[in-house]
Amino acid sequence: LLLGGCSDQGPVEQSWGRMKGLEYIVGNMNDDSYSTGRTQEPRVNALGDFVHMTDFEGEFVWSEYAATWCKACKQQTRVTKHAEAELGDEIVFLTIMTGKSNQYNDHATQDTARQWAATYRLSPERVLAADLWYKTVPEHRFYSPQGHTLFVHVGYLNREQIKQVIDYYRTGWEKWSETGEEAD
Repeated sequence: LLLGGCSDQGPVEQSWGRMKGLEYIVGNMNDDSYSTGRTQEPRVNALGDFVHMTDFEGEFVWSEYAATWCKACKQQTRVTKHAEAELGDEIVFLTIMTGKSNQYNDHATQDTARQWAATYRLSPERVLAADLWYKTVPEHRFYSPQGHTLFVHVGYLNREQIKQVIDYYRTGWEKWSETGEEAD
């Protein structure tokens, strides 16, 4: 089975010091072949309220997928929290819990989200539970104000990388939305 797609994962500095990016995607928001955009399925947050991604229409959204059993997710959540402290006025940060354990079909629940929010002192309104126990974590997604997926990365990102990704894609999207030109 051969799956095609974009192999670039954004301006994440690689260990050898190069930057990689989705330069041909940013700026072409009319091409939705690379993404289905934000999910329309509501997710329950740590408070028991249902949250729709459309609630954040008009805002940039950084989504981080995590699981309680994932050691890298624990470290990643701490790092992302620091990035949110710097950029939280400009970007909506969400954490989506995917599973309670690494057992088959053990989906995250409101309680899973509540415990994660309490452990890492995250806003309970912004920690969601999802039926995604099979998802590879940590995963990051950055969405435009219209819901286009601008960036996807599976694996750990440090705070500087998160900030670089947000700056790179936000700048490219803003250029496209103002002029219709592709980003540099």
